[in-house]
Amino acid sequence: MDALPTPSPAADSGIASLRNALATKERLPSAASAAIDAFLATTQRLQHRDSRSGASGFEREYMELCWSIDKAPGYEAALTVQTKATKAKNRYRDVLPFEKTRVKLQTASSQPGDDYINANYIDGGYIACCAPVPAAIRDFWHMIWQCDVHVVLMLTNFVESERLKADLYWDPRGETVDFDGITVKLMDEQHPTSLGFIVRRLKVWKDGSGESRVIQHIQLTTWPDHGVLRDFRVVAPMLDAVNSYRDEASRRYKVDTRVVVHCSAGIGRSGTFIAIDILLKQLRQALMDRAGSAEAMKQALDIPRVVYSLRSQRPGMVQTPGQYQMIYQYLAAVVSDNQPW
Repeated sequence: MDALPTPSPAADSGIASLRNALATKERLPSAASAAIDAFLATTQRLQHRDSRSGASGFEREYMELCWSIDKAPGYEAALTVQTKATKAKNRYRDVLPFEKTRVKLQTASSQPGDDYINANYIDGGYIACCAPVPAAIRDFWHMIWQCDVHVVLMLTNFVESERLKADLYWDPRGETVDFDGITVKLMDEQHPTSLGFIVRRLKVWKDGSGESRVIQHIQLTTWPDHGVLRDFRVVAPMLDAVNSYRDEASRRYKVDTRVVVHCSAGIGRSGTFIAIDILLKQLRQALMDRAGSAEAMKQALDIPRVVYSLRSQRPGMVQTPGQYQMIYQYLAAVVSDNQPW
């Protein structure tokens, strides 16, 4: 099949319409303005550190949220049971998927572990996974085909601080590579902005299907592992690219496409990005579809609820207090419009 066309402004993720709605805050319903003011006040309050422990409000709220999930009865039993075969497909031995939301590969094999990949379905049309290790690259591409994925978002460098964070899962010279019936070829690579992300197109086809697809691969290179983004201006163009490509693919191929998001472990940077995307979509919906009612705005800005939901679908999503704080700070930048976003 042909490559996807360049997304049109009408096919964006809603960033433009969200900007427009927030640019005229004086015309927002009083309930919407009050909810925004309350959120900004909460963000300011959470910055204060406890005089005894030295922990900020962000850290305390984050740790309470994590504790409520990670220490709940049955948490360990909800993880996918590991075997020798599945352990070889994990990048980190302490980052495992929940069984209930795990992506299960369709396979004709009856060998234990052949349907396993360290990936979880996430509400909203995402799949979060670890960067595939060599033993799982074949599985990664079979998942891409099976789950109608047309966009892959990679939020890591291959090497950071002299440590391997991700393995290359395509041939950078453009040679075709056969991953057990799924063939992959790099078509081109572009650097559309100076903000540190790369856009690639990869052609993927399945043997005997007579069908090929173009996968948009977006890689952000400026977000350190366990860390936070220093420049928020990269987020909006990345969101527009990811969601526009997904929406265009859904319309063109008449399927509900998913976006695969991975960093190294597939929980920290991946969880943070997905949380921001969900929150911005909620905010836009509250402003545009519900006339900014008080309850709708309160839910749209409810960061703990969103992060709790993510961590209930894949363990460890939003991995550090700093990343949790970044979500607050980014959303505060959006609704206050006092810094670039």
